[in-house]
Amino acid sequence: MNNLLNFSVKIAQKVGNLLEKIFRKEKPFIRGTSKEIKSFYDNLTDEIIKKSIEKNFNSHSYLTEETGLVDKKSNYLWIIDPLDGTGNFVNHNPFFSISIALWYKREPLFGVIEAPILKERFIAIRNKGAYHYDLNKKMRKKISYLSPIEDLKESYVIYCEGSEKNRKKLGEMFKNIYPNVKELRKLGSAALELAWIGLGRAEIYYTTKISLWDISAGLIFATESGANIYKFNGQKYKWSEFYDNLLNKFDLVVSKEKLFKKFIKLIQKSNFN
Repeated sequence: MNNLLNFSVKIAQKVGNLLEKIFRKEKPFIRGTSKEIKSFYDNLTDEIIKKSIEKNFNSHSYLTEETGLVDKKSNYLWIIDPLDGTGNFVNHNPFFSISIALWYKREPLFGVIEAPILKERFIAIRNKGAYHYDLNKKMRKKISYLSPIEDLKESYVIYCEGSEKNRKKLGEMFKNIYPNVKELRKLGSAALELAWIGLGRAEIYYTTKISLWDISAGLIFATESGANIYKFNGQKYKWSEFYDNLLNKFDLVVSKEKLFKKFIKLIQKSNFN
């Protein structure tokens, strides 16, 4: 597996270096939601990664945000967002990333998240742990704990609306959650938001109608750090549920169990469906 992981790190770094060079070189785009904005660079980075996979692992299937699913009936499936946080990138906000995950037989092997401007890299290997790289300090740290906070009132919550466009429904959820937590935040890159949970920079992440390429690598990182993935009905997700519904959109909460039991009451109070 080392060659697959090394390939992922190198291609994420290559794309990250490219995006870093062109970051803030152009005028900001007209503002839109993160799901409405597409840039030349989404397609450019997508092509770089796809061509690298085709060259090095021609028999592998892959799913990317720009291309969709290329199914080669392989046990290996790459799930990729070549530029997660496009809206941030084109408006000169450094919170964007490259997200690459590899799955094997319906379960993830590893995930790599590269944040070129923040100079951070996040790597998680299934059943072997999560690692945070401070690229400025050239330091690597294994992450084996979540935030110690277990009081909902003291918790930072990160949210992402995914592709949900009904602002009235989202506002109802916000209204129920915000008064009951310390802070409610949004970074604009689902991969980074999930990495923040793994690092203990926030306690809870929730999202609505999110695509798998947005969250695949981040979910591996968060779970290898000790978090769980929950449905809005209170049940835990199984990895196979994601794999068997690759093109679906998911509602989910990521946190430690004790906080989730308190937080899910706020979600269910919103009657979101």
